[in-house]
Order: sequence, then C-alpha cells, then structure tokens
Amino acid sequence: MSFISPLDELDNNAVAMFKSGDHKDYLKLYNKYAPAVMGVLLRTLGDKEIAEKCVNNAFFEIWSRRLSYNPEKERLFTWMLKISRTCAKCACLSEKKYLDDEIREEIDLVYAMDIQAYLKEKKRMEGASFASKVTAEIREAINLIYFQGYSFSAAAEHLGLSVEQLRAGMIKNIKQLKGEWLS
Repeated sequence: MSFISPLDELDNNAVAMFKSGDHKDYLKLYNKYAPAVMGVLLRTLGDKEIAEKCVNNAFFEIWSRRLSYNPEKERLFTWMLKISRTCAKCACLSEKKYLDDEIREEIDLVYAMDIQAYLKEKKRMEGASFASKVTAEIREAINLIYFQGYSFSAAAEHLGLSVEQLRAGMIKNIKQLKGEWLS
C-alpha cells in the first residue's frame, strides 16, 4: 500500500486545474499557492512591494507555462518556486538598475551637469594627480563607477559600503573635486 501525502493530493488537483485552463481555476491556484510563494520571495527580496510584483509576474508566467509542467519530474510547488525565483532575480536586477540610475541622476542634478563627462575631462586634464585630494575609497569608487562601468550597488559591495554611504560620500567628494577645479 502506497502512502499519498496531502501535498501530493494538492499537486494532483492543481495539475488538473492546469489542464482545464479555466480562469476560475487560475484564481483557485493563485489563492492556494500565492501566500506561500509570497513568503519565500519576501524572505529572499526583503521588500514587500517588490515581492508582491514578483508574485503577480510569477503567477502569470506559471499560468502561461502550465502545460509544460511535468509532475513526474518535480512537485508542483517546487516548479512554481523555480519560476518565482527567476522572476525575483529579474526584479532584483531591474531594481538595482533603477536605483543606480536614480543615484546617477541625483548626483547630476545636485551639480546641474553630466558628472561622468565632467570627471572624464578633469581626469584628462590632471592625469596622475586626478582626485588626489579625495579619500582613496572615493577615488576608487569614482574609477569603478565612472570609468569601469560598475553600478553603484556593485561598487558599494566591492568597497564594503552600503549604497547610501557611497552615495553620500560621492556627493561630498565630487563637491570637493568641483571646488578644486573652480578655484
């Protein structure tokens, strides 16, 4: 006699819902599994708003790919989590890109200029003495972000700083660099 766990029974019912393709079945599936997926994504991402967006995107993807699910390969919930985690990775990359763009725009707005172009010109003019009056950490951050193409979050991680610490340090030190150049 084989033992059928309650999870297997839930998966079997959900697979039957998948095959029907009925919108009501989608809502049942969503109501049954979304809270658990949300819990996993919330712990992974640490941001409720992003996790909610990911759950919605993931369930759209899950429903779209429902006919490719093979119950012989893995449990339904495992398959759903794989799709959800992929959606979360995409959201994280998108969120980091958004944050990076936001910081770059903020710095450009603070100084009412294209800071990257300014720094490139300043480095060309000063050569080896470029940014000699700022901390080594910020000099390295400027190099990583404006000359090597790192994002603010990648540069912050490389330097062992929070993104906020790096942002504040960049604003302060670019002000110092601009002051040097203007004097």
